[in-house]
Amino acid sequence: MAKRAARPDEFRAFYRAHYGLILTVAEQRLDTVQAAEDAAGEVFQIAWRRYRDDGAALTLPWVYQILRNVIGTEYRRLARARRANERARDERHDEDPAIERRIDVREGIRRLAERDRELLYMAYWEDLTGAEMAEILGTSRGAVRVRLTRARERLRAVLSGVEARDGDARG
Repeated sequence: MAKRAARPDEFRAFYRAHYGLILTVAEQRLDTVQAAEDAAGEVFQIAWRRYRDDGAALTLPWVYQILRNVIGTEYRRLARARRANERARDERHDEDPAIERRIDVREGIRRLAERDRELLYMAYWEDLTGAEMAEILGTSRGAVRVRLTRARERLRAVLSGVEARDGDARG
């Protein structure tokens, strides 16, 4: 069977027609909008490569199956990360309370909304200034301060829940 030539205009039309559905399905199955957008993007990258290189037919069931595979891969990645955190917690529990705290903070941040995580990462991991964050986010420095304060409050609330849970488990 001869491979047919890829037509970018056909793929673009298919993408426009089905991206919204693929994104919606991904949002229903993944924890964050960002994870869903990443998954949808990956689905269409895979679809484009297979369409272009292998001459695959563009059908919704085919793209939906690609999405299922991408989401399955993400679930396995998240499960591995959780197991690694649990092993690290078990191994280091009595050795170094600072390590325990870092694990709690990572888990707490993971539970926050994407918007809060983004601000906390910008401020504490990427060490951006308020002015830099405001420019990136397209808002004022004052708005960044307010949003960062609220994100910290939400993280504190999540961490107090983690500490209470761990205290019950240890106590």
